[in-house]
Amino acid sequence: MMRDEYTRRTILGYLAGGTFAGISGCLEVFSENGTSPKSEGENWKTVSPKPFTEVSKPRSPVATLGSSDRSESFGQEVATTGDTVFVGVPQAAPDGVKKAGIVAVFERSGTGWEQTATLTGRKHKRDYFGGQIAASGSTLLVGNEYNYSGTSRIPVSVFERSNGDGWQLTTELTEGVYIESMAVADDTAVLRTADSDGLVDVFERESREWRRRQTLSDTSRDDGRIVRSIATDGKTILVGAPPKSGPKRRRTGSGVVHVFSRSSGTWSHRTTLSGATGKDHFGWSVSVVNGKALIGDYINDTAYVFGLSDEQWSREQMYTATSGGSHQYFGNTVAIDGDTLLVGAPHAQFGDSVGAVYNLDQPSSTNESRGIYFTAPDTTEQFGDAIATRNGTTIVAGRDSEESFVYIYE
Repeated sequence: MMRDEYTRRTILGYLAGGTFAGISGCLEVFSENGTSPKSEGENWKTVSPKPFTEVSKPRSPVATLGSSDRSESFGQEVATTGDTVFVGVPQAAPDGVKKAGIVAVFERSGTGWEQTATLTGRKHKRDYFGGQIAASGSTLLVGNEYNYSGTSRIPVSVFERSNGDGWQLTTELTEGVYIESMAVADDTAVLRTADSDGLVDVFERESREWRRRQTLSDTSRDDGRIVRSIATDGKTILVGAPPKSGPKRRRTGSGVVHVFSRSSGTWSHRTTLSGATGKDHFGWSVSVVNGKALIGDYINDTAYVFGLSDEQWSREQMYTATSGGSHQYFGNTVAIDGDTLLVGAPHAQFGDSVGAVYNLDQPSSTNESRGIYFTAPDTTEQFGDAIATRNGTTIVAGRDSEESFVYIYE
């Protein structure tokens, strides 16, 4: 039900025709055997690049959610549990408080989607509540992100849903912090704060109480990298660390992804993954589910798939988008849901639309690569700048010159 000015501006259930840009694009796929991190100049073998699969009919979102004011940053962050969609709106003004931020909650209702809640924080000016969100099952984490415009430090809030009472604030994991990345899966939450002593902090829920369990680190300290992305499925934690930016900082040539796993209640560093090129932003985006990891490097327009077998992680494929213009930011965002592997390319150019999402099918036993990519159902900028997928529901954010949108696909 729409009760305030913001929700009156929200567009629900708008069905629009989608467009698959199928036949003109292709993937290049590379593979390598072995489990150790790459060294300079390794030979990655090209495996049968194939055009994307053409689809017989356009794919349409089941709903388009939107805000009439692009400046609110509707959809800067998105998350889903499958039956519920969370949209971060960090520059919204609840009760007229400038840039206090909100999280809009949408749930499936019959054949459509309906906004069922508007979550808020302390409602302080420039809190940017909703600048970072992460969801799993009946748990939602909400924080903010420092953006050089007077952002306040705010706690990471935990909202939970139980017994049909809706989403309620149950606790706060931290004091006021700036969040750089976070993830949650079941009873495990992982946070990277701006002033963390290590790579990330791990919180675990026991008997409905959240407690800080560990601070995870690796042996290197100031190695010219910075934590940019985090993912967890409750059994594995990935920490993406691409090179730092800025002319005054010591730069390293390539990024890495640290892999942690849990044994007997303790998280330990297992290995460090790396990419194929000498200079990259490997680890800019990460996602992991059940022994499958998807890692993005938007600088080189590449995405990597790693698999876990016999307690060893090995590279399986490297995908490079070869259409949609140069420097698409392919790998800016990644997401896994079962056998579905999604890669966002928010700067890809296809006609009047900017941005695409690639659905990467895993090759068959004959090593034939297949996949599709889809653009927005209308003329939109930066489609794929934020994506999330879970239990068959996929959320993709985009915007045009005046408005911001979130598209729901099932």
